[in-house]
Amino acid sequence: MNLLSIERTALPRPRRAVFVLLAVGALIVGCGGATDNTRTISDQLKADLLSRWSAVADGVTVQSFGNFHWGNFDQFPHPTFKGGSAEAYQAFAGLLVAFYEHGDNFDFLTNNRLFRISLHYVTASGQPGSEWTFEGLTSQFANNDWASIPAETVQKLQAFEARIRMAP
Repeated sequence: MNLLSIERTALPRPRRAVFVLLAVGALIVGCGGATDNTRTISDQLKADLLSRWSAVADGVTVQSFGNFHWGNFDQFPHPTFKGGSAEAYQAFAGLLVAFYEHGDNFDFLTNNRLFRISLHYVTASGQPGSEWTFEGLTSQFANNDWASIPAETVQKLQAFEARIRMAP
C-alpha cells in the first residue's frame, strides 16, 4: 500500500515576487480608511503637521532611498515612494509609532481631527496619486504581517488603532 506524501515547499522566487507585488498593491489601495474630505485644513495647520511629522521622520532612513521627510503637503512620504521594500514598510511602521508617541502629537491629531484627512501623493507632473489616512495606515500596518513588522511595533499600532477609532 502506497501512501501519498505531501511536502510543503516555499513559493518559487517568481511566485513570491508576484505575491509581494500584490500585497504592496493591496496596501496602496487599501490604506485609505474613511477619508474626511468635507473640511479644509488651514495652511498653518498643514505646516504644523508637516513640521511635527518631519521632526520625527527625518531620523528614520531607508538605505538607498533617504528619510521620510514630509516637505510638501501634497506629497505624503508613503513607503511605496521610498522603494516599496520590506525595509521601507518596516521603517514606516516604526515611524508611525514614533510619531504618535512623540510629545503631544497624538493629542494634536485628535484635537484637530486629523486622523481621517486625506494624505496623498501628487506626482511632479501634477498627476494625482494614491490616497491614505492616518487611521487607514495605522490599521493596515497593525493588521498585516507580510512586511515582517516587529511584534512590539504591531502591538503598539494595534493600541493606537483602537484609540484612533474612538477619536472624533
